[in-house]
Amino acid sequence: MDLKRKDLVLKCIVEEFVKTAQPVGSVTLLKNYHLDCSSATIRNTMVLLEKEGLIEKTHVSSGRVPSAKGYQYYLDHIRGDTTSSVDMEFQREFKRALDNKSHSVEEVLSKSCQMLSELTNTATLVLGPRADEERLVSLQILRLSDDQAMGIFVTDSGYVEKKTFLIKQMGLTYETACSAIEMLDSRLSGTKISEISDKVESLMPIIVAQVGRSSKAILQSFLEALRTFAQKRYTVYGKKNLLSLPEFSGDSDALLQAMETLDNPQKLQRSMTRQDDLGNVSVGFTSTENGDFAIVSKPINNKDKIAVVGPKRMDYKKVLSALEYVVFMIDKYLSGSLNSDSALVPVSPPENVIEGKVTKRKKKGGRK
Repeated sequence: MDLKRKDLVLKCIVEEFVKTAQPVGSVTLLKNYHLDCSSATIRNTMVLLEKEGLIEKTHVSSGRVPSAKGYQYYLDHIRGDTTSSVDMEFQREFKRALDNKSHSVEEVLSKSCQMLSELTNTATLVLGPRADEERLVSLQILRLSDDQAMGIFVTDSGYVEKKTFLIKQMGLTYETACSAIEMLDSRLSGTKISEISDKVESLMPIIVAQVGRSSKAILQSFLEALRTFAQKRYTVYGKKNLLSLPEFSGDSDALLQAMETLDNPQKLQRSMTRQDDLGNVSVGFTSTENGDFAIVSKPINNKDKIAVVGPKRMDYKKVLSALEYVVFMIDKYLSGSLNSDSALVPVSPPENVIEGKVTKRKKKGGRK
């Protein structure tokens, strides 16, 4: 691999730090990577990398660690010449998980994220599309018993929200509730989610006048469900994996901030939208007082995103490879093109999934 010396030294620093979680010095690089230069030359190169903000010194050692900028440069310009295989046993297990055709889309995504989390030893998540970008398709109400009814609303992305109402406790009959929801459905169909709250507020006096004051309770309950459903479209898997990582295992404050970061979909979403693009996989970073997190994400089924979240010292080769493979296979499953005779390695893979290996489309250009 014909890399400039600075690129080669940075590559070795990143990959050594990913493996050991320890600051990297010139002696370590010379010993472990057999670089064709002296220790003094490596130290001078590290000084240049530090001046460019690609590596940084820690307060506990004379060694250096990659900065967020350094990781990004590594991903954009260096890592593209390398490949990482997806473990064959993982492929077999993942294929078996997808062979169950009775699973719902939600079950497939859940199982996929759990397996991806275990393989990469990180947290993973599924993040649905922003609610305000969708439109309401229908509102329905179903009788469960004399005392209970279930309200259901569906958006044009296929998202379904359910809410159980204690209609008798609300002072309602099922017929009254049904009439109120039918009127609401006829007037809200096609409305943007972001506009529903104001529209329901304006319609409420009209519906109450026609159906009766008792209908106000169920209208308010539906409105509350519509306001809050977006927060539920965010599921995290594998939080426990962070406990074993050096960044968090001995630092309760860092672990607490990690948990808070994972519970903040808005912050993670903002980080995803600021990411540089690697083909169609995105990598970005978000900072807390106790460290930086990396978010590696990829769209799936044209509406959701699967993301891997961990410390910026993550094994990007393994994570990128695994994420590309998992999403590729899920897309085949959801499109109906995955069958029991499919090979473990896709027969006609996209250009960045080759013979069980996943590679990044190399980004043009280099350091200026």
